[in-house]
Amino acid sequence: MSIEQGSSSTPDPNMILKVAAPLIAVGATWAVRKVMEKGYSGLTGNAPPRATDPDQGLTRVLLWATATATAIAVVDVVISRTMHKSR
Repeated sequence: MSIEQGSSSTPDPNMILKVAAPLIAVGATWAVRKVMEKGYSGLTGNAPPRATDPDQGLTRVLLWATATATAIAVVDVVISRTMHKSR
């Protein structure tokens, strides 16, 4: 009897990274949103503007959306670069 070369019990590190990176990014996105919302509320005393709230000005909503998207994009790039370095 011979042992097949392809049936290793240790997981492939590249496969782990392919699965872990999106999960880490989703968790980091959630965390960034929560931190930004708490920071906004702490600084202004109000909840962050929502696009669906007609009482919020368009400029305020767009600035908040831009700030949130920028922070999330930065975190996503950092995670992606970090995961690719560890290969």
